Amino acid sequence: MTAVPGAPIVVGADGSAESLDAVRWAARTACLRDAPLEIVHALDVPALVAGGVVPPPEEMVDALRARGRRALRTAQELAAAQGFPGATTRLDPDRAAQALIEASRSAALLVVGSAGHGRLTSLLAGSVAGAVGTHARCDTVVVRGDSWDEPEAAGRPVVTGIDGSEAGTRVLATALAEARARRAPLVVLHAWADAPPPHRDPRCGTDAGRRLLDERVLAHNTADVDVEQVVVHAHPRRELVERSATAQLVVLGDRGRGGFPGLLLGSTGQALLHNAACPVHLVRTTS
Repeated sequence: MTAVPGAPIVVGADGSAESLDAVRWAARTACLRDAPLEIVHALDVPALVAGGVVPPPEEMVDALRARGRRALRTAQELAAAQGFPGATTRLDPDRAAQALIEASRSAALLVVGSAGHGRLTSLLAGSVAGAVGTHARCDTVVVRGDSWDEPEAAGRPVVTGIDGSEAGTRVLATALAEARARRAPLVVLHAWADAPPPHRDPRCGTDAGRRLLDERVLAHNTADVDVEQVVVHAHPRRELVERSATAQLVVLGDRGRGGFPGLLLGSTGQALLHNAACPVHLVRTTS
C-alpha cells in the first residue's frame, strides 16, 4: 500500500518501557521523514464488558482514561525530547489490535514495541500477530533491542532480505528509502536453504541468487546508497537474526514470499520478532 502524502507515523503507547522505546524510535523517524506523529493509547474497554453484555462501571472507565492520559503525556514529552514537539495523541476505547489496525488505514507507518503490558506493545509478539499481519493497511515496525539507540548505530547498515517474488521489489524499494533517509549503507541479502537433492551443486543456487540480486538492484536508483549484495547458502532465519546484531534496521516483507517464506505466519517471522537485536520493518506487500 502506498502511503498518502502527509500521512502520520502512528505509534502505540501503553506506558511500558518497551512502548516508550517505540515512541522514541517513531519520533526520530518522524523527524527524518518530516512526517506527522500520532501516539495512540488503547483503553481496551471491550475486555471489561461482563458476559459480553454488561458494560463496566463508568468509574472504572474514567480510571482507564486517566491512566491513558498520563501515558500519552509521558509519551508526548518523550517525543519532544527526541526533537519532535508536535506529536498528537489519541485515546481509543477499543482493544489494542483493533485500534491500531483501524489507525493503520490512514497511517504511513505503524510502530509498536516488542513486549509490554499485554496491550499495544505486545501486538506483534502475541496472539494478535496474525490479525495485524492480515489486516494492517500500512508498513509496521516492531522496535526490538536497544543497540539502535547507541551513538555508533547511525553507521550500521540497513539489512533487507529479498527473494524472487514481485513483492520483493517493494521490499527492496522500502529498504533503499530507509537507508537513504538514514544515510546508512544497505545490505541486500538472499539466503537459501531449500535442501536440494544430493546431486545438485550448491553453487547453482548461489549463482542464481547473485543473478537475482543483480537484476533487482539494477532496477532501482542506488547512486546515493552504498549497497552490498550478499548471497549465502544458509537458513534465512538464522542469517537474519545474526545480522540484526550489527544492523540498525531489518526490512522484510510482511508475509510469504514478500521477503522470506512464512514471515509472520511461520518460524522465520516468529524468530525475528522474538530474537532480532534491532527494529524490524515489515513491508505491507499486499493491497
